[in-house]
This record gives sequence, C-alpha cells and structure tokens, in this order.
Amino acid sequence: MPTEAEALAEAVEGLAFIGIFINVMLYGAMLTQTFFYYSAYKTDPRWMKIYVAVLFLADTLNTIFNCAWIYGVLINNFGNEAALGVGNWLFQTDQAMTGIISMQVQFFYAWRLHRLTGNKLLVASVVISSVVGGLSGIGTAIGVGILPQLSGLQRLTVVVSLWLAGSAISDVIIASALTWHLHKQRTGFSYTDTVVSKIMTLIMSNGALTAVFAVADLIAYLASPKGYHLIFNYSLAKLYGNSAMSSLNARAILKNVVNSSSSHGDAARATVGRNADIGSMVKSNVGRPAQIMVNVETHELADVNTQDAKIHMGWQDHSAASDIIPV
Repeated sequence: MPTEAEALAEAVEGLAFIGIFINVMLYGAMLTQTFFYYSAYKTDPRWMKIYVAVLFLADTLNTIFNCAWIYGVLINNFGNEAALGVGNWLFQTDQAMTGIISMQVQFFYAWRLHRLTGNKLLVASVVISSVVGGLSGIGTAIGVGILPQLSGLQRLTVVVSLWLAGSAISDVIIASALTWHLHKQRTGFSYTDTVVSKIMTLIMSNGALTAVFAVADLIAYLASPKGYHLIFNYSLAKLYGNSAMSSLNARAILKNVVNSSSSHGDAARATVGRNADIGSMVKSNVGRPAQIMVNVETHELADVNTQDAKIHMGWQDHSAASDIIPV
C-alpha cells in the first residue's frame, strides 16, 4: 500500500510533471516559430512585431515558472511530504498566465474576424467569452492562493468552469465564423478554392485543438479529484501561442501556393491559346498546295533592376497577404 505522501505525489505532482513536459516541448515549437516569424516577415507593422514579442515573453515566463515549481517540489523539497500538497505562487502563475495568453490570442483572432466580416455581434461574442475565460483564469489563480491545499481545488468549481468553458466557447466561435466566411468565398476556380481549403483546414485545426483541450481539461477536473486535468492545463498556454504563430507564419506557405497555382493556370491558358492558333492555321490550309512557312520570332532582352522590383513586389504581396489571408 502506498503511503499518503506517495498517493498525493502520484495524484498531483506526477500528472503535473507530464503536463509540464508537454509544455516544454511545445515551447520549443514556439521558439522556432517566433524565430521564423522575425526572419521571414521583417516588413510587418511594428505593432504586429510587438504583439509577437509580448506573446513570446508570456509563453517564456509560463515555462520558467512551471519548471521552477516542479523543480522546487520534487528536488528542493525531496522527502518533504508537506510540500507535496501545497500550491505556492509558482503554481498559481500557470492559471493566470494561461488566462492572459488565451485572451491575447483570441483578441487577435477577433481583430481578424472584424477585418474580414465586419460583423460586430460575432466580434463582441468572441471578446466577451474571451474576457470571461481570461479573467476566470486569473480568478482561479487567486482562489488557489486563498486555498493553497491542492486537495481543495475541487472547491473552485465555478470559477474553473467559467475559465475553461469561456475559452472553449470563444475558440469555437472563432473557428466556425472564419470557416463559414471563407466557405462563402469559393469562386469555382480550382487553384483559388485550393488555397481557401488550406486556410479553412488551418483555422479548424487550430481552433478545434485549443477548444478540445479546454473541454478535456474541464471534464477531467469535474470527473476526478485527481490531477488528470493538469496534463491538459499545462499544455493549453502553449497551444494558444503556437496557434497564433502558425497562423502568422502560414502566410508564406499560402503565398507560394497562390503563386504556384497562378503560374500553372497561366501556363495552361497559354498552351490552350497556342493549340487553338495551330488548329485554325491547319484548318485554313486544307485544300491548298503544300507550302513551306518559316516563322521568325525576335526577342529583345533588357536588364532590369531586379532588387528594386523584388522589394516593390514583396511589399505589395505582403500587404495583400496580410489583408486577404485570414489564417
């Protein structure tokens, strides 16, 4: 039979360790995406760069605080049974930081939703549910400070439910609204619809993933007094951060798809045009004596300042991608 301390460590700290391990892995993805963003999108507006910097800073602090908490419990307080069942200020920061990060990301998507649809009701519903979720996350951290015993987490049911349900509702509204809006933008042209489908897939995968984890966190919290919900809880903050960064960084990939599709379309139209000219020429020559025709084409080559052209085209492409591609 395990002792009371061993049972507590298995029910809380062990599951929290798994969640923090996932958190650290996702932080590596966040680090890579942030580096890629600042390398690829140097012409983005200053406010966008500041937004990414603040989001990355919040994610970094979240990982530092989580690692410091689990290290303090399992290493610094090794053998101290009293430390196993208490949530200190480092433990509290996870709920607060997750609420803050989720609001940051959902506000960003609300801004994009406003730019695309102009529907104030949809934007207001996203903002309200996001604020409820974010402030409830901060409220959960305050509740843990009032009731530091981890066995008393079940007494915070109302505020925890508001936190996770509010975040999940906001994610579902964002994913559904953006997907429906893009679905109505289909043109019937294969290359355009391909790009739209890729954007819809990205939006649904990002929104669904965060919503599923928030709901799973809530179900695990309500269904069991053990700390199974901590596995999902420690992953949420990084999922939100990676969701925002993947949507920003996907612009380069989607732009390549657009350019590739346009090139293929132009080549196909040019081929059809040439075949039509050949066909008409053959048809017009039926019944005539055989003739030898020589067609001489002349081309004039001129040097172009490619550097200036690329800069001008890059700025136009970036502006169009920022306004049109809603990922």
